[in-house]
Amino acid sequence: MKIEIRFFARCRKIVGDNQKELEVEEGMKIKDIIDILINEYPELKKEKLIASRNHKSASLNTELKDKDVVAVFPPVSGG
Repeated sequence: MKIEIRFFARCRKIVGDNQKELEVEEGMKIKDIIDILINEYPELKKEKLIASRNHKSASLNTELKDKDVVAVFPPVSGG
């Protein structure tokens, strides 16, 4: 199955792009995708990462489905 990953803030700088498409196995979770990304971009390991799935907040244990869009970014604060 294919998923789209979008990167924001520092994650975008580390990866060097704003999005990437991945072919993954069924049953994978967001945490599995983050592990793949950290393996490919070790600098991401230094970041505390959160994610969303299809524009909604999601836990790292969320199972992915074909054509999901996952956004990866550091925690955001406002003021």
